[in-house]
Amino acid sequence: MTSQSPEMPFWDHLEELRWRLIKSISAILIGAVITYNYADIIMYWLINPTESLSIDLNLQVLKITSMFTVKLSVALFGGMILGLPVILYQFWRFISPAFEDKYGVTVVFTVLFTSIFFLLGMSFAYFVIIPFSLSFFTSLTAETIDVAYNFTLEGYLVYILWLIFGCGLLFQLPVVSIFFTKIGILTPAFLREYRKFAIVVFLILGAILTPPDPVSQILIVVPLIILYEFSILISKLFKPKDSLV
Repeated sequence: MTSQSPEMPFWDHLEELRWRLIKSISAILIGAVITYNYADIIMYWLINPTESLSIDLNLQVLKITSMFTVKLSVALFGGMILGLPVILYQFWRFISPAFEDKYGVTVVFTVLFTSIFFLLGMSFAYFVIIPFSLSFFTSLTAETIDVAYNFTLEGYLVYILWLIFGCGLLFQLPVVSIFFTKIGILTPAFLREYRKFAIVVFLILGAILTPPDPVSQILIVVPLIILYEFSILISKLFKPKDSLV
């Protein structure tokens, strides 16, 4: 398939979209196959943050098929993460003809910048949010009650994977800022004026994209506020030359 142009008929646009989706799904499947082969190593590193806990944590499976579904879940998340550059590339190639020439939004720069911030978000979740949240929630045992922490492996990994993936998505704020600044929707003045409203939105997004515990949500909101301030700076750098604000 050749790259689309703004003059393409409607059905040709649909055909282009279909091939972009096929390539994106193929990238996820290939990434999932690769991840499945290394599922044991990946699970080791996902479980590794529990080693620093002050309690004896017992991870268990309760169904015969649990280990297979756990590895399948890890493979699916891994496929989406490994396939992210391809997915982003296909997405931007689909919409870039409407923006690239006029606004200078280059595909390679966007994919690279997006991937870097997604990795930063994942790293923040793994090295900061996950150890802190695990330590906090496993330290709430009442002194008068003997509580054994027995978690299902599936429940634990779903919690960890959603934290990692959710943080990666939320760290896309500077990328969104660049895109909307280049097309003239966002300006530094606009971002400064609506800073308070943005904080409220961050709280809502944190509640939607992370597991339902307040500590994880607060830990996500703080870096998002920092990213928002960084986005104001980015908006200044990438604003159109003819813009006065």
